[in-house]
Amino acid sequence: MTELVVASYQAVSGAGTEGISQLEKETKAVAKAETPGMKAGEVARAIKDAGIDGSLWPAPIALNVIPVAGSPKDGGHTSEELKVRNESRKILGIDDLKVAATCVRVPVQVSHSLAVHAKFNKKLSVDDVRSELEKQPTVVVQDDLANGIFPTPAEVAGEDPTYVGRIRQSLDFDQSIEMFVVGDNLRKGAALNTYEIAELVAKEFN
Repeated sequence: MTELVVASYQAVSGAGTEGISQLEKETKAVAKAETPGMKAGEVARAIKDAGIDGSLWPAPIALNVIPVAGSPKDGGHTSEELKVRNESRKILGIDDLKVAATCVRVPVQVSHSLAVHAKFNKKLSVDDVRSELEKQPTVVVQDDLANGIFPTPAEVAGEDPTYVGRIRQSLDFDQSIEMFVVGDNLRKGAALNTYEIAELVAKEFN
C-alpha cells in the first residue's frame, strides 16, 4: 500500500457518555419542532427552546454532521485525524505511507464508519480483495449493492466483527480499491479494524 485516504464518520459514543446523552437530549428536542432542519437555525433554536446547553460541540449534533472529531491541532487538523495517520503507518509498518484523513462527528450513538480509498503498488482484482476479506474470521463482507446489501451503523451496533461493503475498483485510479467499513467502536475500538483489514490486504498483494 502506498496511499490511504479515509473519511471517518464517528459516532457520538466516541466522545464518551456525555456525547451519547447530548444526542439523546437534542433528538427529543428536535422531534417536537414543526420543521426541524428545513431552515438555517431551526435545529439550534429547538434545542435552545428545550433548555439544553453545555454541549461538547459548537454546533447541534441532531440532524447534523460536525466536521470535527478530536481536539484542534496545528495546520487545521484534529487529534483524531493525526491518530488515523500515525496509527495507520505504525500498524501497517509503512513509515512513509501517505495518509489523508477527515474525521466527522455524526448523529449515531454507536459504531464508527469509514470510507476508505487505498492505493497499492499494483492493480488489484476486486474479486480477489473480496475473497481475501471473506477468509478473515473477524470480518463480515456485506457487498451486494444491487440488492441493497451493505453495512450500516444501526445494523452493526453491539456486534463484534468488522463489516465491509461497497468494495470496488476506483474509476479514475487504476491501482486503488475503495470500500466502506463499519464497526462497533465500543467493542473493538475506533478505527483499528480498518487498519487490520488494510494490513491483511497489503500482506496478500505486496
